This record gives sequence, structure tokens and C-alpha cells, in this order.
Amino acid sequence: MNAPRQGLFASLLIVSFAFHTFLLVLATTHQLNENRASQGQLITSQLVTDSLTELEPANRVSLALLANRYATNPSVASIRILDANAQVLATGGLTKTREGEVFVRDALQNEKKVGIIEITLIEPSIGEILRTQWIAILCSLIFHALLWLAYRAIARPSRTEYLARINNESRLKFEIQTLTQALEQEKHNAALTIAQAQQAAQNKAKAQEEKAPVSEKPTLSLNIQYYDPKQLLDSVNKTVSVPYFNLCQIFLNKATELCLQHYKLNSSDIWTLHKFDEKGASISICSEKPNALACLTMISSVFQLLSEVLYKRYREEKRFVLQTRSAIACPIEEMQLSSSQAAERLVQQLVAKESALHVPNTLLKEIADHFELISMPNPTNVLTRHAFVFNGMDAATAELAQTFRTEILKSKQSKAS
Repeated sequence: MNAPRQGLFASLLIVSFAFHTFLLVLATTHQLNENRASQGQLITSQLVTDSLTELEPANRVSLALLANRYATNPSVASIRILDANAQVLATGGLTKTREGEVFVRDALQNEKKVGIIEITLIEPSIGEILRTQWIAILCSLIFHALLWLAYRAIARPSRTEYLARINNESRLKFEIQTLTQALEQEKHNAALTIAQAQQAAQNKAKAQEEKAPVSEKPTLSLNIQYYDPKQLLDSVNKTVSVPYFNLCQIFLNKATELCLQHYKLNSSDIWTLHKFDEKGASISICSEKPNALACLTMISSVFQLLSEVLYKRYREEKRFVLQTRSAIACPIEEMQLSSSQAAERLVQQLVAKESALHVPNTLLKEIADHFELISMPNPTNVLTRHAFVFNGMDAATAELAQTFRTEILKSKQSKAS
């Protein structure tokens, strides 16, 4: 059982020992500097006093003996005695090449300069200071080592504390494992619930298609999908996407209602196969009804206008929005596709704001005078080979679509206010 955080405490002790050694060297250096200054001034004054009688006139032998006598001081690196003209009269010192602090003083006799005394005192290096203070440094090291041993002895947990910590860690580990298993089980249950809900929705959609009142009659289907090349729908939260889908469904319902009234059709003549979600929406109408294709085409045009208005407004408000594309199709026996399946495949060949059409030539005559149609470029199968892309509409049809769009937007604004 080791003491807690031994490594951190050891690092602190190492830093403390280094800092203590630094302070010790700093204090010793400061004390030596002060002592050297006092000693330099004292030796210089004494040498000036002793050499005055030998400087005028200059006695080189006596001055040399005097310099050698003062040079026996271990603190003296070198001594130079000069005359008034800075000519060297005598030198002394055993370590003349050693650097140090230089003390210079003029020798005055009767207020006349008769010479110059120059003494260099040795300035000890860091290594010399450490050698002189090795006892203090060793004591500091022993003190820090004792602190380390004392910490290991005092901070080491008792057996009871150690067992309690082990039990606590085991309990926490067990609780974490339990929570992890519960979370995994909850995720599994949520995934299972979502899968069951999706399966139920698919079964319900299939049942609605099978129970459609006009299932045995020829139908036309309108499929509207979002143009999402960057796959933004996969990254949007449901709290954002679901209200957006609901708003698109409201626009589709309003457009369908107005177009049915205009073309004098009943609400039972058209039915919803799939409401708006991330895959779009789909509606169908019996092709034998009068103006069925014109009604479905007008619904597509009005919804595209509403979608464009919604796209511009939401983009200005920096809200989530996507552009749409739509297609109208009839059943294709060669490909064994129903009208809704054909429309869903056809719309995937389009880009934003485009609308396409695949119907028999007999039905094309109903809208040929009102809409400009062009062949779909680069056809690859029967569906795209006989399909047309809307390229415009005449003034009367465009005005009617604009009127429906304005009426729906006004009703939406009035409800919002």
C-alpha cells in the first residue's frame, strides 16, 4: 500500500531542494562580494601606506618585496605598483591570469600623486562556492530525503482504509457495469420499437394501397421529394424536421383542395398514398376522371411555387429548408411498376425545382396547350425515354397557379396572426 501521489510529492521535494540550493549559492555569493569589497579597500589602503616612502624616489627592490609580501594573501590574484606616470614599478601575485575584482587607489604624498596601487582579488566561481558549502547542501539533501520518508510513512493508508477504498472501487465498478447494461438494453428496446413502428407504418401503407377504391382502375400518381444532395435530412433533429414536414403537408392539402374545386372534382376522387416525411409525399387520382391530369399538374405547379416561397423565407431566417422536385406518372407494364412507383423513380432523375411527366399520349393532349414540355435528356429506360420535363406554362395557367399560391399564403398568414 503506497502513499497517495508519491510522484507528485517527490517532484515537489526535488524542486524545493533545487530552490534551496540556489538560494544558498545566491546568499553566499552576496556575502563574498561584500567581504571582498571590504577586504579590497583595506588591503589597498594598507599597501598605499606602506609603499609611500618607497615611491618617492622609487625603490623597485623594496616595492617588489612589499608586493610579494601582500601577495601571500590567498585572496589576492595580482598586485601592481605604478608610478605617477603609470609606469610599472613592481608586480606580485601567484595567479596573475585569474580574473577578479580590481581595486585601484592613488598614493598621495603632501597632496601630490606619487604612484598608483592596483590590487586584483580573486572572485570565486560557482563550483568553488559549492565546494565551500557542501556541508550545507548535503544537510539540505538529507532533510528532503527525510521528508520523503516521513511522507511515505505518514500518508500511507491503513489496512482498514485500503480495504474500504477497494470495496468502494468494486461497488462503483459494479454500478457502472449495471448502468452500461441498462443503457444498452434501453438502446436495444428503442431500436426494436422504432423498427416495429416502421414495419407497422409500411404495412399500413401497403394495406391502404391494397384497399384503394380505384385500385382496379387506371391511376395517375404525383410524387414530391426533397432535393437533398448534401443529405441534410440525416443530420437534422426530429424536433426541426417534423414541423417542417407538417407545413409541407398543409401546403399540399391546400393546393389539392383548391385545384379540386377549380376542376370540379370531389375530394374522394383523390387520395393520399404517403404523407410528407424524409422520403417526400405521394397522392393518386383516377385517370378516367375528367381533367384528372390537369388537376394533378396544377397541384404540382402550385406546390412548387409554395415550396420556392418557403425556401427563400426560411433561408433568410437561417432555418432548415430544402427545395423540392415532383413527377407525375401512370403505371408502366413493361417495367411492372404501379403509378406511384413510377412517379417515385422518375422524380429521382430530377434536380431542384424540376417537374416531370410520364403519361399516355391521349392524356398529354389535355395539357399540351397549357404547358411547354421537353423530352428528358439522356434517357436510360422506358420510364425516362417517354418522359417529359415541364419547361413553362401559358399566361392563363401561370396566373391561375399564382392566384392559388397567393390565396394559400394569405390564409396561412391570417391563421398565424
